[in-house]
Amino acid sequence: MENKVEINASLSIEYVNSSGETPPNGAPPTSSLANKDRADEENDNIDKRSEEKPAGTKFTYHQKATFASAMMASLSNMMAASIISVFYPIEAKAKGMNQTVIGLVFSAFALTAGIGSPIWGKFIPVFGARFIFLAGAFVTGGCNVLFGFIVDMPTRATFTAFSFAIRLLEGLGSSATKTASAAIVAFTFPENVGTAVSLIEMTGGLAYAIGPAIGGLLYDAGGFRFPFFALGGLVLAIDIANFFLLPQQGQKKEESGPLTLVLSIPAIWLALLAVFVAAISLTSLVPTVPIHLKELGFTVLQISFIFLSFGLSYAISSVIWGAVADAKKATRIMMVFGAFGSALFFLFLGPSQLLKIPSTKLLAILVIPTGTVMMGLFIMPTFVDMYISAEWYGVPTNLGVTSIIAGLWNGVFAFGSLVGPLLGGALTQVYGFAYATTIFAGALISVMIVLCLFGVWEYRCGKGRRVPRSRLEMQANTTDEEQVPLIPNDV
Repeated sequence: MENKVEINASLSIEYVNSSGETPPNGAPPTSSLANKDRADEENDNIDKRSEEKPAGTKFTYHQKATFASAMMASLSNMMAASIISVFYPIEAKAKGMNQTVIGLVFSAFALTAGIGSPIWGKFIPVFGARFIFLAGAFVTGGCNVLFGFIVDMPTRATFTAFSFAIRLLEGLGSSATKTASAAIVAFTFPENVGTAVSLIEMTGGLAYAIGPAIGGLLYDAGGFRFPFFALGGLVLAIDIANFFLLPQQGQKKEESGPLTLVLSIPAIWLALLAVFVAAISLTSLVPTVPIHLKELGFTVLQISFIFLSFGLSYAISSVIWGAVADAKKATRIMMVFGAFGSALFFLFLGPSQLLKIPSTKLLAILVIPTGTVMMGLFIMPTFVDMYISAEWYGVPTNLGVTSIIAGLWNGVFAFGSLVGPLLGGALTQVYGFAYATTIFAGALISVMIVLCLFGVWEYRCGKGRRVPRSRLEMQANTTDEEQVPLIPNDV
């Protein structure tokens, strides 16, 4: 294996030095360096992968245990974070808080999640991915339990202060677990990054959708404290189970990932732009669509079912698109079609005045689940695209890099989720729902155009024709002995 890697490396170096171009289309652009990095990483971690894949199975026990831990953590953490949606505003208003302050309490979670995610991505290799994963869940569960006690605060000021403090801390804990989870899963399933990460995202999305319903039921059954004690206790119980279940991979302390090197890749910024615009557009519908549907004559129960279809169609389609991205690696094409389909979704949802069609119940019922499928097509390939871009530009795909990518992706999505409801509500209030959806459609079309132009540039001037500087520097740093072919040219 080692000899084979050295042969491939020497042959690839001779090709680049002689022609100045990348290997032909039949071979992966990073065939030598990426394979060498992968081989080195496998040799470093061979003691952690003692078990082999049993005959007839696709994944090892190590991979299955890692995935199960991530799924359970995502399920419990997102349910715990979303249970306050139904009953907290009622209690807060009774304490004297106004609607604006209540909204800011909800936004506080997204704020610290957005700030914390890239920070955790940078320091996961330093402190250990397993430690960050478990510690984040412990903080999330503990904050939920503490939130149950704020109802006893004697004044409005203390109730408000502790609401903000606990939600801010909970956002940090949740982002730590989510970022570490994505990093570990991406590192554990290098050939199925899109599928694995999309399944984790689907679990979190469904948990976030059903959390308010569960919170409301528990609130009716036992009052304000009961939902927080129950869900917080569930998070802590699963965290204890994961302490024994989660394999030791990712526990070893390493150097932090090359954040500046990853951010020096233009394709990374393009993917982050797509994630940010997509998150803003998607979450802008949360405060506006219920009012729009109510104006069309839908009942509260019917609106609940439409929102259920909204969440289910996005979650299920995300898994499908993640698997397609893994299989075909055509992430840019998927993002372009996803952006275009999402723009059509917003145009018809309004419906935009540009279409000159009436707004009807049937149109809303047909457009909403279909449109969220397009949003999934736009969002899910971005993570895989960042992973592929980093690998192509010669960045070793180790735990440090997957942590950086996961932190950036989660952080930008969290910031988009913070901006989206505020921007969507403001635009709807000033200009109306149809005009607001037209603006978001225009933003999505703009991103689609940027994607197309960048693809043309990248092929003509970027990775399609020119060896990236990072790969040239790595080749220049290679020792003379490593560059000597193991098989003489005259053989």
